[in-house]
Amino acid sequence: MLILREIAEKDLDDLVSLAEQLDSMNLPRNPEFLAERIARSRRSFGKQRDDWRERIYVFALEDTETGRCIGTSTILAKHGRPGLPYFWLAVTTEERRSAELDRRFVHKKLQLHSTEDGPTEIGGIILEPAYRGHPSKCGKALSIVRFSYISLYPERFEREVIAEMLSPFEAPGKNLLWDAFGAQFTGIPYREADHLSARSKQFIADLFPRDPVYTTLFPPEVQAVIGQPNETAVAALRILEKIGFRPLDQVDPFDGGPYVGAAREAITSVRERRRLVLPGLPLESLEPAGGILALVSAEGRHGFRATAVPLDAEGGPLISAACRDALGVGAGDSVLVTPLP
Repeated sequence: MLILREIAEKDLDDLVSLAEQLDSMNLPRNPEFLAERIARSRRSFGKQRDDWRERIYVFALEDTETGRCIGTSTILAKHGRPGLPYFWLAVTTEERRSAELDRRFVHKKLQLHSTEDGPTEIGGIILEPAYRGHPSKCGKALSIVRFSYISLYPERFEREVIAEMLSPFEAPGKNLLWDAFGAQFTGIPYREADHLSARSKQFIADLFPRDPVYTTLFPPEVQAVIGQPNETAVAALRILEKIGFRPLDQVDPFDGGPYVGAAREAITSVRERRRLVLPGLPLESLEPAGGILALVSAEGRHGFRATAVPLDAEGGPLISAACRDALGVGAGDSVLVTPLP
């Protein structure tokens, strides 16, 4: 069985292995950083009265047959708060026309913006290649579990939710936009800047230009990647688009990856989730109707857990006894049912 649960200390080695495939700001291949991230996630899922804005929730997808964490995804409760601003490059256009030359140009511009009152951000999603295309729709489950948790505790999150999609890379540790833009103003290579930004972005505020920069001045190959997702991010982007995320005309200052966003209550996976009280006995028949799945989640005796289950002909979730045990729930307990797009 595949179970989504809170990340645990025992998952560190598996998380480092997963991070080697992505090596992003939210999931760098740095064991010390990831150990701290796990500890912070454990505190976030816990009951202590800390500042909700500082919480980070990391989910693990476990194959219970092997006991391994084979995928992960993350929620940052608030991206942009006092002392730790959220930076982005706003993408705008400017039309210029010359009657004398009979010429018209539409120039794209990038301008740095920041806020200390930012949105909730989702990210850090990665799945072992062997589980892509799995019948349990692992990629979708890793994405949607974040919205299931947000719908369970909306008071812990902002009303706006964003996601940054990775941009195309020339080679490991190399990025065209950073080399043409960011490196010119900071004097440091992309990978160093990306890792530094996981802890502090003050150098962005200190060194980046505040005035608009015309992308027309960049080589054509640089212009072509601004606001474009990496091939590995396309599937994740399609899932988000299906549940209501839209382009924000913003890109990441480091790699030019696009930001998408949505109002929390307008996200399909938040708005359309249902609450179900489990009956006395689990259903005996687990035959799916057309392979349609939903994510069933609960805060049970094991903490927060979720798993994908088939739906019957009427759209009801088929929750087996094994599934109940894995979720840590029983008769009379409440679960959330969230459709998988």
